[in-house]
Amino acid sequence: MAQIQKLDVQTAIQSSADKFYGKFKNNMTELSKVYPEIYKNIVVLEGDGKSVGSVILWKYVCGSNSNSVTKEKIVAVDDKNRSITFEVMEGDPMLNSFKSFALRIHVTGNGERSFVKWSLEFEKANEDVPHPNMYLDLLAKVTKKLDAYLLKA
Repeated sequence: MAQIQKLDVQTAIQSSADKFYGKFKNNMTELSKVYPEIYKNIVVLEGDGKSVGSVILWKYVCGSNSNSVTKEKIVAVDDKNRSITFEVMEGDPMLNSFKSFALRIHVTGNGERSFVKWSLEFEKANEDVPHPNMYLDLLAKVTKKLDAYLLKA
């Protein structure tokens, strides 16, 4: 019987936690401009794209799959703790391999050091499905790229 599993990756950033979180939360669709090699298109389908209930369609490159598409719903936003949780509603190839998949971004910092932590919670469709490490690698790259972009801004 499959069970919910969790993986995390944490990346140090040079920009402030508030600036990083604010840019990510308020301008998610701009990631396709910041990192066009990865994000081909990001469209808000429902809501404002930054609050609970918003639905976002992501077209991106992950690993060897250049045509990844997911539809995600924002299920939790905690501005005080700089955290957003997304639940994957539809997705190819993601939901072909997983019964459920959720991801959370949590940005922490005290002014001198800031970190971005991504957490994935998932239930594999079967035991043969590998852990989704390629998604963690992708999110770590996106974090570094957005941080570099913010430092230039």
